[in-house]
Amino acid sequence: MALELVVVAIVLLVAALVILTMFGGGMTQLGQITNAQNNCKETYRLTCLTTGGPPSTWTSAYVYTDAEGKKQTCSTIVSCSCTSDGKGNYNPSCY
Repeated sequence: MALELVVVAIVLLVAALVILTMFGGGMTQLGQITNAQNNCKETYRLTCLTTGGPPSTWTSAYVYTDAEGKKQTCSTIVSCSCTSDGKGNYNPSCY
């Protein structure tokens, strides 16, 4: 009985390692895309609050979005806008 439990535990461990190996690369790429998106959103937010507009590099500066070094602009991976309340206050919005 105890030997059966050990064998089952080893089989489950090997299966888990196989699954992690298969999907591990995808998780890394997802993390890199998320980091790039968050950096772009924060840059936009700060620039909107201080200047009332998007960063000057919004459509030209490239960020790395995957392990192969693929580069994209912030404007292609994040959609943002900067609105004014008419009193000099700016409100950034990104999604």
